[in-house]
Amino acid sequence: MDMEVSRVTSKGQITIPKAVRERLKLSEGDKVAFIEKDGNIVITKSSVIALKKFLDSMSAEAQAKGITEEEMLKELEQVREEMWNERKK
Repeated sequence: MDMEVSRVTSKGQITIPKAVRERLKLSEGDKVAFIEKDGNIVITKSSVIALKKFLDSMSAEAQAKGITEEEMLKELEQVREEMWNERKK
């Protein structure tokens, strides 16, 4: 997908082209975020932004507590295993 074009209505609305909706895996009711980056506007699924903010905050908190990435991954694997075992019951 090189470029898609959409027209702005008198109310400032646009239709997101089908190819873009498919690429972003957007469904009816999904929210999108408009992010200014290097003089351009990037459109992304807003859930991606929420996840990135959460991960950034967790990373900052872990760093402040002196927890290494390796320790965090090991803990995550342990939690995953516990959740998997719980599902199997």
